[in-house]
Order: sequence, then C-alpha cells, then structure tokens
Amino acid sequence: MHVLHVTHQYRPAVGGAERYITDLSEELARRGHQVDVFTSRSTDYRSWRNELPAYELLDGVNVYRFDSLPRTRLVWQLISYGYYHYWRTGSPLYEPLIFFGNGPICPGMLGAILRRAPQYDLVHINNLHYAHAWIAYRAARWRGLPVVITPHVHAEQRETHDVRYMQRILRGCVAVFADTQAEQQYLSERGWNPEIVLGGVGMRLNRFPVLDKAACRVRFGLPENAFVVLFLGRKTEYKGIDLCLEALVALRQQQRNIYLLAVGPESEFSQSLWSHYAGMDGLVVRGSVSDEERLAALAACDVLALPSTGEAFGIVYLEAWAYRKPVIGARIASVSSLVRDGVNGILVEPRQVPPLVEALRFLAQNPERAQAMGQAGRARLERRYTVERIADVVEATCVRVLRRQRTLKDGMR
Repeated sequence: MHVLHVTHQYRPAVGGAERYITDLSEELARRGHQVDVFTSRSTDYRSWRNELPAYELLDGVNVYRFDSLPRTRLVWQLISYGYYHYWRTGSPLYEPLIFFGNGPICPGMLGAILRRAPQYDLVHINNLHYAHAWIAYRAARWRGLPVVITPHVHAEQRETHDVRYMQRILRGCVAVFADTQAEQQYLSERGWNPEIVLGGVGMRLNRFPVLDKAACRVRFGLPENAFVVLFLGRKTEYKGIDLCLEALVALRQQQRNIYLLAVGPESEFSQSLWSHYAGMDGLVVRGSVSDEERLAALAACDVLALPSTGEAFGIVYLEAWAYRKPVIGARIASVSSLVRDGVNGILVEPRQVPPLVEALRFLAQNPERAQAMGQAGRARLERRYTVERIADVVEATCVRVLRRQRTLKDGMR
C-alpha cells in the first residue's frame, strides 16, 4: 500500500495522538508499505508555531510539514465564541469560526493532497477535531480517494466531535478506528458510520528499559522509603493536577512519607496553583522533560495518579504498566474501558478528592495489592496494547477497504 497519513502534529511533537500516528507510520513502513505523512511544522497546538523542517525522512517515513497560520489570543477568542453560539443555536454560521480557531490552517496542505492524490491508495486522518481533518477529507474526496480516520473522540468533551462538519467526516469515511470499546459503542450508538473498528494505541516495550528505582528517586530528590505518587501529563484542570495536590495535603496530615512527583508541561491553570502550593513539603515539580526523565519518573513512582476527565484513551496508563505500576484514573467511559477497577488499577469518581485520597491510602497501606495490580497492567499491555497488535488491525482494515473498493469499481465496468 501507499498510504498518506494526515495529522495535526508528528514526532517530535509530544502527545498521545502524536505518539499513535508516529508508531503506526513507522511500523507500516517497516512492513514494506510506503508511508507519507502530511502535518504542520508545529510542536505546540496552543500556538501552531512553525518551527520544524519542511521535510524529513524519519525511520522510513516521508514527513512533509506545512506552514500553518498562528493561533493567537484573538483566534482563541474566536473559537470560544464559535463553540458557545454554535451549541446555543445550532447555526452552521458559526462552524467556520470553530474550524479556523481549531487550526492548524495549512493552505499548502490542501494543494499538496490535490496534486499528489494519484500516488496514494488511501488517506488516513489522525485526530478529528483539528482543522487538518476537514482539509484532508475534502481533498481526498475531491480526488476520489478512500478515507479512514482515527478520531480519538473524547466522549465527555463535546468540542472533539459535536460539530456538524466533524460528523460529516465520520459519516463519509469508509472506516473509523476507535481507541476503546467505550468509544466504539459511543460512535455506533450515534450511527455516524457503519464500520467502526476497535483499534487502540500501542507501545513498543523495548523503549522501556529496566531502571534502578532507588537511583531514579535520587534523581528527583525523593526519599528511598517514601510512597511516591506520580502525576504525568499536561498540568491542565481537566487532567486533575489540582485534585492530586489536594489529596497530597490530606494524606500528609497522617502519613509524612507520601510524596507527589508532578511532571509535565505547565499551563496557566497550574501556574496559578503554584502560588498556593509552592514550597510544600512532599511536592516535587518538573515541567516538560526529556524521554529519559519521563521514564525515570515512571520507574521512581509507586503509583500513577491521573484522574483526567478528558481522555480518548490515556497512553500514560500504558507507560505506567510498562514499569508494572498500578494506576488511578477517573471513572469516565474511555478510561473505564482500559483500566479494570481493582485489577490493574483503581477508578475514582470524576472531580472528587475523597475517593482519590482513599485509593492512594489503600495502595500505600497494601503494597502487595499495588504490586499485583501493576503486574496485571503489564500483562494486559503485552496482550493487547503493543504497536504490532494495533498495526495488525489498521493494516488488515485498510487492505479490506481497498479490496472492497476495487470490487465495486470492477462491478461498475
């Protein structure tokens, strides 16, 4: 196959959707398929700043990057205005504001797809709600190419799918890859596409080397005998960093050996928190870190706590399982499809601190159960969520789609 993947961002940009499309592209190229990627030159969706080269050959994948219009404060205001009035009125007049505000707006991408379409067998769109999805979908349809999509729908976040033009994309694709059973069911119930295939996000286990836990703790200034809770992700409100901080305060009133290691890019929300929590005992904060430091943080912790209410999948839970760590997630549809409560982690009610405190206290007081949960998570990862396993699903579906398309064309002759 000669496949074109179109995505908002690509390696070295960081994020679950970026990791998914990078690993998938490289695995398909390794299997002998010709894979091109069209994407933006950005590593930061908040600004769409153009900073990466226009072309790179990365592990067998041709990566073509296009200039995008900047996402300024005014653009953010436009998208907020657009969503508010669209959901209030349902008027399509506000859809262009949502499209433009989401970005990345890459004019060169549209022309490139139209020109080069005859080279490709199929277009795969990664991520539904950014503007590249509509650009790629319309261009591919104009040129008669079949389109598949991995939308990464967040059921609890309307902005990721609840706009008419986004739903037109889902209806017009020949297949949709769902990250979880919950997403598959959500999309099926709405009748947006008859062929919704359960895929997911995969990991390469060889990227998680054995690390010495004590040495990793020294790296972050953590005591060897402490119970360490790791928050790993962008420090936004919906990810639950504020809940983890409140839980730390409550737990340290009774157990002084509990620490919170908070790792990930800062946001305006987290910056506002540090004025209250800065210098607090038991709190270690790191911002954006290297891959090496991220792995060290995973090895150093006893449990990953990410009570996020806005996940399409939650790749960080897999990363924790790679190091046999139990996880704590919010009881939302996508996370509940991944985390088995009491088996490989604990699910807590969204946006509530007391259940999070109780879950952390239970794991701190029951290290054998915590270890068993971490082992169960590792087993689930190895069985279901490897890059090879996910690529098998995508590859087989694309082959089936192309075979069906050829049959239809032959029948029309």
